Amino acid sequence: MSTALDIFRFTTPRRVVAHPHPSVPGLLLMLAFCADAVAAGTFATLAQEAFERSQMSWDPQIPTALVEFDPPEGGDPLGLDFVEYGNLTGKPFYDDSVWWLRASPRGNFEKDPLDLWLGQPEPAGQAPVAYRPADFNYRHPDIRPALPQPVPAAARYLSAIDIGVRQRGAERWPQIFHLGGNGYGRLTGFPPLGFGTSFRLGVRNVGEPTEDFVKLRKLYLMKINDQAFRLLGLAECEAFTVAFAATLQSGDASSLRVAMKIFPRLPLRVANEPSLGPLGLSSMFWKDENATPGDASDEAHDADLFVAWYADGAQRRQALAIPASSAEPPLVANFGAATDFALVQSDRNAGHYRRYESVDYANRASLLVSDIQSSLPYTVGLWQSYTAYEGADNIAAFVRFNQDMDPPASVEEGIAFSYTLTAYR
Repeated sequence: MSTALDIFRFTTPRRVVAHPHPSVPGLLLMLAFCADAVAAGTFATLAQEAFERSQMSWDPQIPTALVEFDPPEGGDPLGLDFVEYGNLTGKPFYDDSVWWLRASPRGNFEKDPLDLWLGQPEPAGQAPVAYRPADFNYRHPDIRPALPQPVPAAARYLSAIDIGVRQRGAERWPQIFHLGGNGYGRLTGFPPLGFGTSFRLGVRNVGEPTEDFVKLRKLYLMKINDQAFRLLGLAECEAFTVAFAATLQSGDASSLRVAMKIFPRLPLRVANEPSLGPLGLSSMFWKDENATPGDASDEAHDADLFVAWYADGAQRRQALAIPASSAEPPLVANFGAATDFALVQSDRNAGHYRRYESVDYANRASLLVSDIQSSLPYTVGLWQSYTAYEGADNIAAFVRFNQDMDPPASVEEGIAFSYTLTAYR
């Protein structure tokens, strides 16, 4: 086990306070208090809206299918593959020479609309982030066939957010965070660390035909200081709604501290819910050294080890593996009420991934979930399914509530859940 994992297992990110210039300490302190007040008010509003939505029927807001913008299927040249979608990279809508924030438009797997708001460090509140077609390079020459012009109305909205920050001691501003309207996020530390395993804002029926995907509807962003950014959001699925507050901290090991208020939309019975909970990790495991023993350079995985820790100090470790064929059912394991767990990329030997050198598996981030606090009892599960190609998310680790739930009668009756997510090498 890496030393980093043992260190971060017991680390709770603390709020980092910038040292004010001697001539303006009072002003900076006042702005910090104002920012806290704005964030607290926004979270209270989001919690109330999440509660009200839990009393209503589910509106999935299914995006219109657009063959030119959605991922290509089979050998169809129409559609944006991952690289082509990356060519639509837009201009930052926020850049203070330390942090930058950039929105992404609808395309590829980012289909779900996301309302973005940028917080102001005074009681003025929040400013909406507008979609502007001119911000995105829809005419990029490497997108083939070319996209229709003008952009269809069904594609004219924002669907994701990217966040980057200046790397201390270096003249570079790497991206460390991504979060989409589809409810999937990615977190990493400073280079050479890169994105690998994803996190999810909630799960239900993982891997089932009836999987209920949590969608992020609203996200408010506010700078705290040069090391930390605050995020407040509202997410929902058929089963529940969520308001959350999170603090993103940058570093060699970046972290995200998340506090959630969850409101069941349906009467939920544990006996009928294989995996319903407020958090999931999604990863890819295709090949390790056992898959092609005659070729030591043919491994491909975002993570290869699952580790869980418990309140009594015990630890369980399980090497990732997948069924031998698609005819076999997924491998499912119950790890009980773990206080911390991680999907770890333990093999950092770049030579083991030489066949896929451009994607840099050796530096994919490991993700640790720690400091779990929950007002309901829960267990941690691991799901591993077969895959025959590199692009599948066929590994899931998740928190599952194991108590029956009913829709709340008031906003005060929401389920409280919090955790820290750390991306490290």
